[in-house]
Amino acid sequence: MQFQFAPTLLSTSRHVLDGPSSTDTHHRIDASTRLRRAIFLNDLALVKRIVRNNPKLVQNPDFEDKSNTSLHLAASKGFVEIAQYLIAAGHEETEICRNTNHDTPLMLAAQHGKVEVGKMLIQEFPRCIPMVNKTGLDALAMASQHPASNGLIQVLLSNAEYPASPHIKDQDGNTPLHHASASGSLKALRILLSAGANPLAKNNYDWTPLAYSQTVAAEVYFKNLVAEFERRKVEGAKQGEERERQRAAGVRIVDDNDASGKPRLSIEDEMIGDALKRHWSPVDRRRPMTPSSAPRHEWGLGLSHVRTRSSSGG
Repeated sequence: MQFQFAPTLLSTSRHVLDGPSSTDTHHRIDASTRLRRAIFLNDLALVKRIVRNNPKLVQNPDFEDKSNTSLHLAASKGFVEIAQYLIAAGHEETEICRNTNHDTPLMLAAQHGKVEVGKMLIQEFPRCIPMVNKTGLDALAMASQHPASNGLIQVLLSNAEYPASPHIKDQDGNTPLHHASASGSLKALRILLSAGANPLAKNNYDWTPLAYSQTVAAEVYFKNLVAEFERRKVEGAKQGEERERQRAAGVRIVDDNDASGKPRLSIEDEMIGDALKRHWSPVDRRRPMTPSSAPRHEWGLGLSHVRTRSSSGG
């Protein structure tokens, strides 16, 4: 006698013997997790399919990871096409999303050196440029912390609607120039100084940006750079005075340059006597801590490699 198994029983037996298929496993993973995985894998087609089937899931905050949204994840990974799709799907339709640290997607792009997605976010949402997180850092400060984000600094500073300020200070009183000095980014130093950043600005611990120079070479470069900019300011002021004298005398002048501000004395002597040669705090007579070891807030992973000046002597 031959026994015949019903198709359903045979199917069930194979399921028990072979275990659940990949398809069964796939369907048991919730859409929220699948969307994050699709973004992480830069799978645009899958992201589109999941969002189309779950339109209310587009933001999808991850409560186990600072409530980072889909756009936070795409920005931190530098996935421009996915970020563009999420925005088109209404991700930022009502307001700029923030995580529990109050970081915007633009801040995470700056923090992770994702310049192209950062530029796209600036173009789409320029109003997020001046936003700050819980520690007072804006996108410019974060870009200044990370040499890979140098390409964002000028874009942030030159935005027509919401230009970033080179003078902004975080909760510890650090300016973008402090962050750039600590990160060792010579290019960022030059861009910020050319934008008018004050090399003598002091943080809450009475340290100027120069105090956080990573190396002696960077320190010398910083000194020369500031001296160069100050020399140009003085020369520009003198040229401006001369042009005014000639105009007063009725001389017609063909001027290819703009006069920038009132005549101003060079601060080079002050810098040499104070910020450029002073490596001891007038408050507690010790070398400055690096930003990564400063109290009250973390400066981010990008500064973990900064040399510890307090261990360099004295």
